[in-house]
Amino acid sequence: MSHLDELISNANHLFTSNVLTARDGGLHPPTDVLLSWPKPNYINPEDRGWTSSIILLVFLSITFIVFVARIWARLAVGKNSGLDDILMSLAMLPLFGLTISAILAIRIYGFQWHVWDQTKETLITAREITMAIEINYMLCTTLIKISILFFYRRITASLTNAFVYCVWASIFFCAGYGIVFVLLIAFTCHPANGFFHVFDLSWRLQNELTCRNEGAIIVAVAAISTVQDFIIALLPVFLIVKLQIPRTQKLALCGIFGLSLITCVCGIMRTIYATKVYYFTYDITWVAYYGWIWTALEADLAVICASAPALKVFFKRYFSVTNTRYGYAKSGTDSRQMPAALSSTQKSRGKDFTSSTSQSHITAGGSYDKDVPMYGIKVSQGLDVHIDERDDLSQKSDASTRNLTALPLPQESGWNGASQWIQGCRTVCAALRPSSRSSSQTRAQDKDIEIGSAK
Repeated sequence: MSHLDELISNANHLFTSNVLTARDGGLHPPTDVLLSWPKPNYINPEDRGWTSSIILLVFLSITFIVFVARIWARLAVGKNSGLDDILMSLAMLPLFGLTISAILAIRIYGFQWHVWDQTKETLITAREITMAIEINYMLCTTLIKISILFFYRRITASLTNAFVYCVWASIFFCAGYGIVFVLLIAFTCHPANGFFHVFDLSWRLQNELTCRNEGAIIVAVAAISTVQDFIIALLPVFLIVKLQIPRTQKLALCGIFGLSLITCVCGIMRTIYATKVYYFTYDITWVAYYGWIWTALEADLAVICASAPALKVFFKRYFSVTNTRYGYAKSGTDSRQMPAALSSTQKSRGKDFTSSTSQSHITAGGSYDKDVPMYGIKVSQGLDVHIDERDDLSQKSDASTRNLTALPLPQESGWNGASQWIQGCRTVCAALRPSSRSSSQTRAQDKDIEIGSAK
């Protein structure tokens, strides 16, 4: 009997020493809380069910489809992949690990039950899967955030240095945060494998174990991550405000980038449940169930929102363009509709259009005084001036531009040293900003370029 009393005394000392002090919630409940728990039910315990696991699988599938569409749009359609796509691809590996770990946690490894229904095995597996979820979360979310920031850096190369410096500062902030907290989580306890045996009484009696404040680390991770989500979501606002584009386009861009605010909501919910698990309840496995769901959803939605800008090209290629084959396509130069056979894709191939189908067509040396739409190209062929639309699908391709600006080959016979221009072959292509207008100065510059043998 005295031996049993000594064992209980040692156990109480283990769970109440150093930072492992009883609070209003956390990993180590006091004796009065333990005595208030119901008797363990190892036969038919209360269970959470499969609903949340199915939802996480659906979101993982959607995320993977969106990721594949993004990579296809960048590699095959736009041919403009970058470092942000590489980082996003790397993030998909821990993302799969995170979602699968969360599903295992809430279905098999103990987080589907109350803490008093845990078995000796799940007391260890619950800690192992906790480590897996936290490490995978840190890796995938850090890579996703840096990927988004590199995308900002990519589209703001010509903007003010202040914005670029903000982007670089955010990149270093996210990278430093990821490295520091991965190490803190991995080495929360000394020895490191003691993290898995916090609730293993027999192991604790035979080994010395010291741990940092796990609750403070996890709550800090969730809170800082949420702050970073807000920073990344609001950064494009300062960029969009300075763009010289119509208000409707600004609102559309704000909507696309504003999708990342959804991840901020998930981050807030994750922070709330992390705080509740470590400071406001001792039934940690039952409450942490919701925290793991929000954790996985945050990472999945981050990939989906980060891929939204790249998916514009994908949807335009496989939906908007193909749908105009037998219908009507909108002209790139005005708001009127024209048959799909006269779409901008064919205009870029040199099809002739009359003034009845496009208001941007000018002949007989007239001047063009209307606003040129974004991605518009002013094409001057002799005295004929018109505006072509540069399709987003071929922004990386310069084949059509080469065709427009190609000089004629000299005649094999009769070449007298002067430029013998074939009628209509002198072509000048000038890419204009949306707010620019044609002027006499522009016409003079075009004339200088077109001179063949003025000397």
